[in-house]
Amino acid sequence: MQLVEGQLGDHQSIVLRMVACMDAQISDYRQLSDAAIRVDIQESLDYVLQLWLRGLLEDRWPSALELEPLVAYGRRRVHQGISMESLLQAAHSGARLLWQETLARAESSPELMQELLYRVSPRLLAYFDLVGQTLSGAYAEERRERLSWRDRLRYELCRLVFNNPEDVDGFRTRMSALGMDSSALHLGLALRMQAGDGLAFPDSRLDLLFTAIRRLLETDGETLLRTVRHGHLLIWAPLLAGESLIEGEARLAAQMQALLRADAGIAAIGLGLPDSGPRGWQLSAEQALKALDLGARLEPQQTLRRYFDFALYDALSQSDSVWRFHECLIERLSREAHLTRTLEAYFEHRQHRKAVAGALDIHPNTLSYRLERIETILGARLDEVNWQSRLYAALRLRRLHSKNEPVG
Repeated sequence: MQLVEGQLGDHQSIVLRMVACMDAQISDYRQLSDAAIRVDIQESLDYVLQLWLRGLLEDRWPSALELEPLVAYGRRRVHQGISMESLLQAAHSGARLLWQETLARAESSPELMQELLYRVSPRLLAYFDLVGQTLSGAYAEERRERLSWRDRLRYELCRLVFNNPEDVDGFRTRMSALGMDSSALHLGLALRMQAGDGLAFPDSRLDLLFTAIRRLLETDGETLLRTVRHGHLLIWAPLLAGESLIEGEARLAAQMQALLRADAGIAAIGLGLPDSGPRGWQLSAEQALKALDLGARLEPQQTLRRYFDFALYDALSQSDSVWRFHECLIERLSREAHLTRTLEAYFEHRQHRKAVAGALDIHPNTLSYRLERIETILGARLDEVNWQSRLYAALRLRRLHSKNEPVG
């Protein structure tokens, strides 16, 4: 057929129009900046076009061997940032442009136009269906294999962080394979679900939650690592390039507060401190989990629990001698139990005497007397910052060590 031979002679210009059409209509293709990938796509289109035209001339369908390059094209698109939807849209776009180009060549011949409409058009649709199925099947298979491979790497990485944090080389190797920066600062996030202490949702629900978190953080899901530990969903979130420790922790805290407001079935979220390397990741994760427990004891009304807020009291509680010293301060008030409650209210209401008296439902003069008694018994000065710090720390440490304090 002369028309087909003419198209074969002009195949390069037809392909260029296909590329321009795809760039105009499909964002995944338009945003490609890698010249090598764009050349690969152009060559792929050229192969598909010539396979179609030669099949028409020889009146035959592509063989399995001739379809193998399409399988390779489909697999490569997974790694080139092209979505399945965009891949199929590109196939439809190419078919439409080719059909329009073919009709334009036959405008002057009614007989040829009839042949195109009744004989060639069904074949063209069937051919591009075959192309689409071959590409999408290869794409899906490659994506399954890639996800399985990445899941294995993520599992190995989590095991390394918790069981062998000294293996820095292993950490770097796996991070590099996942396309992640092993030197970047990450912060541990621990999510406690509302239904009990454990994860009450199936994997599908956790996948939805993880997707919501990824969108909230405005980050690629490939740069987030997740696992389940001690019944909690644990995620390591990266800090942004150039972001300081304080800025990164504050940003993530604000984003997690937004997640809590979204009523996603989360009872509380613990945040660790930013750190790097396998030992740093382990420490940040443990801090996030610890923040959940510390917050439940010290600030039970708060659902966002930042280790940064409790780090001082956690550090003090690790030393028995420090804890005993602070406990002795409070024990000296035990003979007059109302004094301990008065001191707690004094700090809860930021030393605002009118508010403290109202909370205790006592007269301001009674409050003044109690505060004087506290100063006398302890030899303290409540207007001095050092004494305020000591006594506030003593009360917080007492709550941490209380066996009867509810944890939730």
